[in-house]
Amino acid sequence: QVRSRSEEQTSSLGRGRIAAMPRVGLGALFVAAIARGAGAHSNSSAAAGKPHIVLVLVDDWGWDNAGYHRPNDPEVVTPNVDQLVKQGIELDRHYAYHYCSPSRSTLQSGRLSVHVAYGFDDPLLRSGTDPDSGFSGIPRNMTGLAEKMRAGGYRAHMTGKWDAGMASWDHTPMGRGYETFFGYYHHAEDYYTQRLSSSDVAPDICGNLVDLWNTTGPARTRNGTAYVEEMFTENTMGILDRHNPAEPLFLFHAFHLIHTPFQVPEVWEKPFMFIKNTQRRKYAAMLNYMDAVMGKIVAKLKEKGMWDNTLMVVSSDNGGPTYNLPVIGPGGASNAPLRGGKMSDWEGGVRVNAFVSGGAVPVAKRGTKLADFIHMADWYATFSRIAGVDPTDARAAAAGLPPVDGIDQSGLLLGEAAPGTGQRTEIHLSARALVSGKWKLITGGMTTIEMRLAPSLLLGDRWIPFSDYLPGYDIPEQIVRNLTNCHNGCLYDIFSDPYETTEVSSAQPDVLAQMTARLAELNQRVFLPDRGVADPAGCTRWNGFYGPWIDVPQGPPLVQPPAQPSAHPFAERAFVI
Repeated sequence: QVRSRSEEQTSSLGRGRIAAMPRVGLGALFVAAIARGAGAHSNSSAAAGKPHIVLVLVDDWGWDNAGYHRPNDPEVVTPNVDQLVKQGIELDRHYAYHYCSPSRSTLQSGRLSVHVAYGFDDPLLRSGTDPDSGFSGIPRNMTGLAEKMRAGGYRAHMTGKWDAGMASWDHTPMGRGYETFFGYYHHAEDYYTQRLSSSDVAPDICGNLVDLWNTTGPARTRNGTAYVEEMFTENTMGILDRHNPAEPLFLFHAFHLIHTPFQVPEVWEKPFMFIKNTQRRKYAAMLNYMDAVMGKIVAKLKEKGMWDNTLMVVSSDNGGPTYNLPVIGPGGASNAPLRGGKMSDWEGGVRVNAFVSGGAVPVAKRGTKLADFIHMADWYATFSRIAGVDPTDARAAAAGLPPVDGIDQSGLLLGEAAPGTGQRTEIHLSARALVSGKWKLITGGMTTIEMRLAPSLLLGDRWIPFSDYLPGYDIPEQIVRNLTNCHNGCLYDIFSDPYETTEVSSAQPDVLAQMTARLAELNQRVFLPDRGVADPAGCTRWNGFYGPWIDVPQGPPLVQPPAQPSAHPFAERAFVI
């Protein structure tokens, strides 16, 4: 197989301006034609009538940092989000893993994080002994979400943060079925330089490399030319501009916002100068920026005549960060009145902002709040069914890998299924936490894994950090805070006590015993491959950039056209649909 690199437009515009939109050249089209699961056997008649699907993932979005949860507060300015919730369905009990990388692997594979990836894994990991699962992210023989959508006749494109594997071409968005990808592979990066070690992540074995990719190769000439979210916005606008509305579109826009580092153009920060705490102020400005971009995406869909047949799904990848950690610093978010935040299984860490909107949502369901359980893994099965594709992963089964965990929720969202009839009644949140109906059991924390405090404790330990209701600002720097010991099991009725204020194990010993046994049973199937150590070969493949270094298709040298001005400048500070 031979793939050439895609063409890129470059821009000489400075920071804070939009860089030009990368065009999809012959190389990218060639990649799409030969990618696994590209849907070569699907036809236009089979795809007719299917709704466009726009999946938007926000990074580190606090429960209390959404206007529909915290109305009439000048710190939380999300008019587009609030309007979309009013016109759609608020998903009141949408759950994710408590940390970004596992949630993203869950979303793209349809597996619970305990069945695909749940550690703080360096994208450079390689075991050398397992050619399938011996890397960070999703095992190579799991079928990607975009592959399913392509098989159903959808065009599939991605913008933004990937964070679900990078080692081989199979691990990349292109290897998972996306026709184009403009974004980055790691957990976080500097918003202006797109260099990894300039962000809140400590330098890895490669040092100060650039993480910015354009489908078939590094986005060379693009890094350092603009605020990364401006480039992402421009990319998504270009995808929509070029798309033929007669073909069903699957578009995944994954924000870097509102993850640290706290960086935002000055014009967006000025309206929030009344907030004295710097991190809190910048978080508010970045939140407002995210909202404006979402408004632009909706406006473009309307301009293209696509909105009336669009299902837009919006979610945070995990709860808002409420810590203040050495090196990383303050998280900046608030999850009040939920307990805890990112890196814990308290509701504030796993119950996330989420909603669906768009013209594909039935009129009778608009403006409603759905209390049924939905998990991040469910979108794989839900979108597959909408596309007319079986969500079962035969390739993974043949390789002996865990099956898809996702449940089709399309009936609750688009069909005639009544609220309260959802099929998901249990959520294996992590190796230390389980939800079953109204009961929630927590037996400890996973921070020993994610913070690499005790890598030998593969199932976590008894202590849960950040067991409080504090925000991620105006707090002292601590590696752990307000620890709770749940070694014997902490039990909560999250229906009557959604804020986890009253531990009831002593009053419900039978429930505690049942839940403990069930969690132990589920943990027998936790997926724990040897992912290896960081591979130095990943540092040199792309001459100063991160990217896949194993089984990468070779092609002719990249030819770049001259710089051109942006067709979609994003100079206005506010944008409301």
